[in-house]
Amino acid sequence: MSQNTSSAQQAAELLRGSFLQQPFGAIRFWRFAVVRPHDQAYTLVSTHADADRLDLAFVHASGQGLPGLISVWQPEGVNVSSRGVTIKTAARVRMDDSEAWTDDGSKYHIRTPRGEGAFDIGEADALTLEI
Repeated sequence: MSQNTSSAQQAAELLRGSFLQQPFGAIRFWRFAVVRPHDQAYTLVSTHADADRLDLAFVHASGQGLPGLISVWQPEGVNVSSRGVTIKTAARVRMDDSEAWTDDGSKYHIRTPRGEGAFDIGEADALTLEI
């Protein structure tokens, strides 16, 4: 890839080539479960990069309902394995009315319909899509 390719573009291409149409059941922002883990199953259907933002479109595995969107700003350290997808670091992650962000890399702040808080990042990945 050229040196002008952003980390978001690289992540979109990697996921497009290795994780599209794969099921997953957990979505976590820095270990925080944004949806009840493994209560439902989802499928990644497309990826798109816009400057430093990576957008991941997914649908319910049944094919019912509207697509969802996870946006990740400044994604770094994307990994695809037999357990799913992880993105090691990011500046911000958003899905629907839940979002999390970090200012200094040691703590993340999260806002969901259930409330707000700030927590130590430790070794947690910014985003996890777990099979």
